[in-house]
Amino acid sequence: MDDRFARTAALASTQFGAISTRQLDGIGVDRQMRSRWVAQGRLIRLGPQSFAIAGSAPCWQQTMWAGAADVDGYGYLAGRSAARLNALDGFAGVGVEVLVTRAKRYVVTPHRVASTGMHLDISDTITMEGTRCLSAQRLILDAPLFDFSRTEIENAIDSAIRLKLVSEQRLRSAVVARHRRGINSGRALLDALVDTGGESRLERWFLAIVRRAGLPRPELQKVWRAGSRTVARVDAFFEGGLIVEVAGHGTHATRRQRQVDEQRRTELTILGNQVITFTHDDVRDRPSWVADRLVEAVALHAA
Repeated sequence: MDDRFARTAALASTQFGAISTRQLDGIGVDRQMRSRWVAQGRLIRLGPQSFAIAGSAPCWQQTMWAGAADVDGYGYLAGRSAARLNALDGFAGVGVEVLVTRAKRYVVTPHRVASTGMHLDISDTITMEGTRCLSAQRLILDAPLFDFSRTEIENAIDSAIRLKLVSEQRLRSAVVARHRRGINSGRALLDALVDTGGESRLERWFLAIVRRAGLPRPELQKVWRAGSRTVARVDAFFEGGLIVEVAGHGTHATRRQRQVDEQRRTELTILGNQVITFTHDDVRDRPSWVADRLVEAVALHAA
């Protein structure tokens, strides 16, 4: 009894209902049989090198998996596709984008293709949702090839840092190296990195205020300890003992949270610091006021 379709369906069930021509060849399903199964409604062609089992539920993971199969051996999911697979902020509902080597830039695929002359191999990738895609750092470095907007680049950087998928310092070093080599993408990434290093858009806004005020860049996410006990991790620390917290929406909402906040403030003060706080609305809507207060506070602690 020919069990090739059963084997095909079983394999596809582990891949969101998708399967590649290479895998079909391995099962012994040749071009003629594939065409017959498509005509019979057993298979649905997704791309030049990918199919889905009829009746499998369409989903974005299936689409991504098929996109990766279509460039297998030539490149990897990249751009906004890789950003979504890496769970970076702001990349839901995106199409399929792939990065291939310069020699394969004319590969036939229904997806958006960008090519690179930079080294590209499996060391630049990670498997997410069962699909091979660029790592967070590599997709950020190549984001300009897919015309990422400034906001998209900033979202990718901020969320990758927050999720600990990239090291800010290693990313900066890689961007600077590209810029020095005259690679066009370096300038856009350098601009986006100017105010990065926090873990949210609110902290990026705060860093932009600090920069425009001409103040030295603070140390971000500094951890304070009393012996082996962690007292706090603070948003920004300026030399001289000034700690600045930027409070987002929804913080300090309960009596218990307020108690914890005040204990934290007290212990940081005992350790020789002054703690000041700006709210989300201060940072977003009153940047000039925040800048003026920061200049005054930094001057007091520098005296």
